[in-house]
Amino acid sequence: MKATCILAIVAALAASAPLVCLADAQCGPFHIGALPAKNGGTTINGVKPLSQKVTFLQQKGDYDNVKIKWIVPATKFQGNYSMNYLNKSGTATLEVEVVRTSRSQIRIHGLYDCEKIG
Repeated sequence: MKATCILAIVAALAASAPLVCLADAQCGPFHIGALPAKNGGTTINGVKPLSQKVTFLQQKGDYDNVKIKWIVPATKFQGNYSMNYLNKSGTATLEVEVVRTSRSQIRIHGLYDCEKIG
């Protein structure tokens, strides 16, 4: 019984190892978890994006040359963020814009440099 339990724990840890090995990124106030998004499990500040589109700039699977577009629910107000993550040859930036619900609202956007952490 104990051996089965230990085997199950080891198998679960082995299955999650690729997720642990992926580097996270910090882009200004935004923490991007499990980057690159190989399994769709990316989170931004702990929130799963509503949508995600990945475009490889050179060859498929090359996360050092990738553009990722996310729509992420905002946590501090009612609304969403539109985010464009661009990584060219290891230099990453994140462009963020608050999605407006009407054209009369002010446009709020920012551009952040990203650093790998962990």
